[in-house]
Amino acid sequence: MNKFTEQNKAAAKIDPNTTTAKTDALAKTAKDDSKAAASDTTNMSKAVAADKAKLDATTRTPAENGKPADSAKKDAFNGKWHSQIQAAKSNWSKISESELLKSGGVETNLTDLVQQRYSLSQDMASKQVKSFIDKCHC
Repeated sequence: MNKFTEQNKAAAKIDPNTTTAKTDALAKTAKDDSKAAASDTTNMSKAVAADKAKLDATTRTPAENGKPADSAKKDAFNGKWHSQIQAAKSNWSKISESELLKSGGVETNLTDLVQQRYSLSQDMASKQVKSFIDKCHC
């Protein structure tokens, strides 16, 4: 008799009760693994959604954040922003002139720029911008 036939005979002698128990254990393990994978996927989806919400909140216009649209576009310098660019540049040297121009003198835009460049809290950046606006007497 050849080796292959002997192996087939040995396989045929396997106790069906033992095989069923092993199969059930494997099936339970696979089921537990799939539950864990589903849980990981759900947690990852929640984390991705939270990150997206943070990103959306920082990239929305003030009008999208529930602030009135006209206050979002209001020049805090009453049309004198271009004449204040150099003063702003000397106050915040880490912000380029082109970025200051793009901000349009809008307080929220300036606050975001100051916060990003100087790694400040939103509140601290806002205080600096308001102080600058007050100094300019605009």
